Amino acid sequence: MKKLVLIGLGLLLVIGGVTLTFRDWVFIQMVFRGVIGPLLAVIGLVVLTVASSKD
Repeated sequence: MKKLVLIGLGLLLVIGGVTLTFRDWVFIQMVFRGVIGPLLAVIGLVVLTVASSKD
């Protein structure tokens, strides 16, 4: 019974999250466009740091 309730709650949360995501899709796109450049730069710096510390 507990597992069934958890599965139902999980499905409800997923459906709610997807609905909210599609409703605010333009805002989510703006956030990702603003974050992706700096995030890629930081990941690149981390990769370069790890690569240079292996020597």
